Amino acid sequence: MKGNTEPLTLLFDADMLVFETTSICEKEIEWEEDLWTLHSDTGEAKTLLDDRVQNIVDKVLNLTKYAGPYEILMCFTDDTNFRKKLLPTYKANRIGKRKPLAYGAVKEWVKENYTTYQRPSLEADDCIGILATLKQNIVIISGDKDFNSVPGRFFNYRKGDFTDITEAEADYWHLYQTLVGDAADNYKGCPGVGPVAAEKALAKDSSWETVVAQYTKKGLTAEDALLQARVARILRKSDYNFKTKEVNLWEP
Repeated sequence: MKGNTEPLTLLFDADMLVFETTSICEKEIEWEEDLWTLHSDTGEAKTLLDDRVQNIVDKVLNLTKYAGPYEILMCFTDDTNFRKKLLPTYKANRIGKRKPLAYGAVKEWVKENYTTYQRPSLEADDCIGILATLKQNIVIISGDKDFNSVPGRFFNYRKGDFTDITEAEADYWHLYQTLVGDAADNYKGCPGVGPVAAEKALAKDSSWETVVAQYTKKGLTAEDALLQARVARILRKSDYNFKTKEVNLWEP
């Protein structure tokens, strides 16, 4: 990083970090026989989150051998989501599932005590993907493997892995996700195509034509494949109009 005057920007997946931290801090209390409550101490959660952030920052600085100035940017998901307009069932499997106790309170505390980034209709992943491909000297920090579809440096704090993902590798992962789907986000991908079949198909030719061919084999269309690809896509700078604050839907 010699000669680079920009401070290192650490883009945190704040959705995940706050969710995990407040989950850890939930505690069951038995008051008497047959009477239990769930308890959470927001002070404990705030301290734990600060400690986790500093621990992750220290690891990233050590792995990158970076000793200059840095900034932390916490990225959050908006209340609206453009993907749900494309595919109404997107993340519908999460409806009715509660967030951990104190999630909302700790999220607001993060917004008051850290620099945050959130944009209309975008998920935290999209905010991170856009910034990571817009600015220099960036490290993405999350525990979500989906960031393999974003070119740039990525620290997976759950695994402790630091990777520098090329644009070709990121494009491959996007096509792979379009084929296999994501049960956690409730988009199906191509029916009957799992990880092994997707890897086999893309090993021969990692192109959009290969993806469409897999869909047509299942009696589906190129439009079906495109819908899944648009939902699977973590936005990059080319996928976002900064003036209108609207998404440029991905085109092959």
